[in-house]
Formats: sequence, structure tokens, C-alpha cells
Amino acid sequence: MNAIILAGGKSSRFGSDKAMYKLEQKPMLENIVEKLEMFFDKIYIIGNKKREFNGTKKQIEYLTDIVPDKGPLGGLYTGLSKSDSKYNYLQACDMPFICENYLNFMKEYISKNSGYEAYIPVKDGYLEPFVGIYSKNIKRKIFNLIEKGQLNFDYLFNAINVKKIPESEIKKVADTERIFFNINKKEDLVKYKKFKAK
Repeated sequence: MNAIILAGGKSSRFGSDKAMYKLEQKPMLENIVEKLEMFFDKIYIIGNKKREFNGTKKQIEYLTDIVPDKGPLGGLYTGLSKSDSKYNYLQACDMPFICENYLNFMKEYISKNSGYEAYIPVKDGYLEPFVGIYSKNIKRKIFNLIEKGQLNFDYLFNAINVKKIPESEIKKVADTERIFFNINKKEDLVKYKKFKAK
């Protein structure tokens, strides 16, 4: 299984390049790559520029969007188009808390619940697209949505066969407040520090 990291956002609310913002002396993106490379064969980083950092062991490939300026859905399409794996884990670069138990849980969940086009966790009743797993086979459906300008993930979830993973199941292995936490604004760094201190 491969991993796709979305790192192409404009970071307008944050005020600077979130992917390269240092948390604990390391850029956010580097921290995520180092944790994911233990679990996935290849890592694709989708963004408008290549970020350099050291220490990674797995094969990392930087990709620019096949169809530019189509947001996260366009990034997923690019990653799935390049990937040689049937299933691919999607991670946003501004979600700093990677949980090993959650990743193992997701992989095992697929093996026990085969036949779906995506495996998406639920948090507070909403699907969480950026820590889910997607089949490479849906890339044509994504492209059709892009052509229509339907870029919200809700359109995708309505167009494919999704296995919704209940929050109650995820809570058995991970803190859902942490793994679904993302940093949108500088103010969110305060909450990050509180989570880190737990």
C-alpha cells in the first residue's frame, strides 16, 4: 500500500507554508513522512513545489497536479493516477498526529471488509476524507467530478462505494481528537501544544 500526502494548499489562513512550518524542530511535512514511511511502500507528495529534507528511507516522489488548481480532490486524483498500489492512504500535511495503532487498524479493516472503493472514518457524524484509504480504481470517477467542477469530497462519496468506519470502532485504538486534528491557523498551534502535552 502507498501513501499520498496533500501538500499543495495555499496556506492563506495560516500565513506561511504550513508544510515547512517547524514543529519540534522539524517541518510538519518531514515529520509526517518519517512516520508514514514505516507503514507504506511508497510516498507521493502532491504539491506545487518540491520540499527538501533529510533522513527519509522510503521512496518518495513529488508530483504536481495533473489538473491544476482543483484542490484536495485534484491532489487525490494525481496521486491515484501515479500510484502502483490498489489501495492508497490519504494524509493531509497539516494533520500532525500520526497514530501507529490507527494505521494498523485501517490496514486490518480493509482485509476484513473487502470490496469497497474507499474506507473512510467518521468523526462526530461526518466523514473524514484526509485519513482514509482509497482504491486506485476510482480515479476515473474523480476525473468526471473534476470536469463538472464538483470538487467537494461529498460528491465523491456519493459516487463511490464507501465503507464508513464508525468513530466508536476507531476510539478503541486511537484518540480521535488527536488523529483528526489539523492546523489551519497559527492559533491552532496552541491546541497542538496541549495535545502534545497529553
